[in-house]
Amino acid sequence: MTGEGYRVLLAARRRSDVLRAKGFTYDQIAEVHALDHDVSPLRLYRFAHGRTVADVVNAFNDLDPAGTATLREARLYDYEIHPRPGGRRPPVRALTTLARIYQTHARSLVAPAEFSTYISMDRQALDLADYRHLDRKFIRVSSGKIVCANMESKAAWLPGVPDVSLGVQAEQCADLLSALGAEEGDVKRRDLLLELALSLGGLPALALLRHLSSAETARMTAITRAEGRLDESAVAVLEKLTAQCRRLDDDLGPRGVVPVVDAKRRLAARLLHRESLSPALRERLVSVYAELSQLSGYLHYDLAEYELATLRFKDALEAALESGNATLLAYIHHWLSDMASFRGESTKALDHAYAAQGWAKRSPSRLLRARTQFVEAWALALEGEQTASLRLLETARSVAKPTDADPSYLYWVAESSALGGTAAGFCLNALRLPDAAISTVNAQLNGIGGSGYSRTRAFALIQYATALVQKKEIPQAAAVLTEAAQISASHSSARLLHSLRISRGHLQPWAGYTYVNTLDRKLAALGIGVGTQ
Repeated sequence: MTGEGYRVLLAARRRSDVLRAKGFTYDQIAEVHALDHDVSPLRLYRFAHGRTVADVVNAFNDLDPAGTATLREARLYDYEIHPRPGGRRPPVRALTTLARIYQTHARSLVAPAEFSTYISMDRQALDLADYRHLDRKFIRVSSGKIVCANMESKAAWLPGVPDVSLGVQAEQCADLLSALGAEEGDVKRRDLLLELALSLGGLPALALLRHLSSAETARMTAITRAEGRLDESAVAVLEKLTAQCRRLDDDLGPRGVVPVVDAKRRLAARLLHRESLSPALRERLVSVYAELSQLSGYLHYDLAEYELATLRFKDALEAALESGNATLLAYIHHWLSDMASFRGESTKALDHAYAAQGWAKRSPSRLLRARTQFVEAWALALEGEQTASLRLLETARSVAKPTDADPSYLYWVAESSALGGTAAGFCLNALRLPDAAISTVNAQLNGIGGSGYSRTRAFALIQYATALVQKKEIPQAAAVLTEAAQISASHSSARLLHSLRISRGHLQPWAGYTYVNTLDRKLAALGIGVGTQ
């Protein structure tokens, strides 16, 4: 680095330090630097972090779990110069790794004009690589529940409709236009998709809307515009999108999906307020609202936004009660029990587990019944009731057989080999039965294989590491936690990071060991603060 270049970096670092102290995110700091420096986004984010090229290259190479990364300083300079003469366009793999280092969205590291030069698959990969949750100054604003005073008593769970439209930001509009312009040749369909995406949560909504046929797209647009009456075909489109929202969470994680789910939830609420429906059609729409509220509750729970999650689950319970959906009622209580156990509130967890089992008895789903027994077993384990907890685990395993009677939203249980799920691992570790926990987790990890359930895999690895610590197998525990950390750092689940830090805390008595020090360096390189909880 030349003397002039180093002086520029030092000045940028001083300004970044001042802005960080005032609460600015790295994204905001990069925008401030852009006012003074006509350079690429990659260099702006390096300035925002106040890091030298050598620092970034070392961090980049440390992030490769196989130790095969070979980024050189000269190559990073080439990436930063692009698209000017002498530069080189950075590949997607490099951008996603740099996004993790800079704690930002990979899209932010590419100028809009350059983004369109990547192929469709690479653009999707850049869209999915979002590490802003690693920035401790980053705060996602969530809209709360707005209650109307003039609701009918039977629909008191419905949120009011805000007077002001909760649209997306101008930056997201530009992203939407760029994505649609690159992939949609039909101008009319492109305009409709843009309108729908703006109404239903922004860029992530495109992944859902592209699955709609032309007729379904037109019907959905009419719904959002409040044109015409709501009929069975319109409700069918809403049901289809609701099912796909669950699959979208597997790909994008909670932070990318929750704006879409909450936007669809508000739309369903407006329709229930506005429309005069037949009893059968209203029941279907209420069920859509209940499912969206349950999913929203789960997503906020995964983001560790527990109060908001509780409000969403409560709305879901009230709506499911109106529709008389015993299966959904059991499923909602099951997640409330899971959330309470995760927070160490065993009495509350048992209360919801008993309610879940009561409703599950009225449901034809054996798989759901097993899930409610798993969460009760976890709550009992936290209470120290080993015999009762183990008995329930065995009972749950014996009945956990997927059938055609299972609701579609339980697809993840069988596909991710999560019949016991997180609850079984937490349960056995809470009972301090590490051999049983390792056996259970290994079976789950083998069942997951190469599927896309990264969050489930990470939770299983964390439980595996916790059991290994109980057996005092420290080197292996540190290695397993390193693998879990690689997944957790690229996922927006706050529960994952919390569980990872708790498990690392169990290693604190061995903090001076080489294996634990190596783990801590890896966590620091990934932007995960070392907890000693």
